Amino acid sequence: MQIEVKTKKGAIAYPAQPQEPLLYAALRAGVALPYECATGTCGTCKARRLSGVVINDWSEAPGRQFLKPERDEVLMCQTRALSDCAFEVPGNADLAVAPQPRPSFGEARIERIERLTADVAALHLSLARPIEFVAGQFAVLRAPQIAGFRAYSMVNYARPTTAIEFVIKRKPEGKFTDWLFSQAAPGDLLEWFGPVGKAVFDPHEQRTILAIAGGSGIASIVSILEAGCAVGHFDAFAASIFFGVRTNSDIFYLDRLNGFAAQFPERLKVTVVLSHDRPSEELRRRYPLIGFESGFPHEIAARDLAGDFAGRVAYLAGPPILVDVAIRMLVTQARLPARDIRYDKFS
Repeated sequence: MQIEVKTKKGAIAYPAQPQEPLLYAALRAGVALPYECATGTCGTCKARRLSGVVINDWSEAPGRQFLKPERDEVLMCQTRALSDCAFEVPGNADLAVAPQPRPSFGEARIERIERLTADVAALHLSLARPIEFVAGQFAVLRAPQIAGFRAYSMVNYARPTTAIEFVIKRKPEGKFTDWLFSQAAPGDLLEWFGPVGKAVFDPHEQRTILAIAGGSGIASIVSILEAGCAVGHFDAFAASIFFGVRTNSDIFYLDRLNGFAAQFPERLKVTVVLSHDRPSEELRRRYPLIGFESGFPHEIAARDLAGDFAGRVAYLAGPPILVDVAIRMLVTQARLPARDIRYDKFS
């Protein structure tokens, strides 16, 4: 199918297969349609259908609350074309700015599922072909027997690679995570689409880093740290990482985070923040390079970095409520400009 998309800056056309969401087809073609979650939850990829026959894959998508049905608005990440179509995207988006590297579809095989806590697991996949991605990006995954894609950030960093790791938290009544935690096994196949996401790390910017993450949101931050360590970014630039969890039993990746801090003890500071518990003395003894606090990560960041936010680039990841309050703190207290606050808001 031929898809035409118009904005106030002009129009662009790209091909789409009938089995793929129109957003994914656009990103594959290098067309920079606006998006955030790529899975139907945020509403960022809304567009007005001008002509053509389409099918909606998820009528109950949370992002549909931002649509105006009387204007024939759709979510491009949940819409497929059954004929040539035309759409209008609100705003002044520059659709000709191609994301790099371009995402694509692929097949992956589960290598192992590693339990990190009672409700968090590391999913290790082997891809059928190598993928290139930028630290901080994510991919969407789909199991053959379960409808719809789910978004997860890459934990590791390598270019190119066929080995990908994700951190996945079990969701109440979540069909994909129920399958993953109770039925999935090594050798099972998954479909993936990626890489996607714009909250990425570019060492050429030469910036001091602030990261605020909650729960499984630490995944993208670990990828950024791995990339930064690999290129020696922290030889010259500092990083402050605030990792929020609920209780001591919800903490994971301490050995990994401690390893990053050990490589650059003068410049890389990691603080684990417990919102519903007091940090155990055993953890303090075992991980002397990591700080432990009680509270919320954005509040501890505001306290520890008071007067020292200027020039930093901030990466936010985790539950939407944490991202929202962290943005508010960074804008109102830290006075960081919006261009220096990066996040991919999906759930």
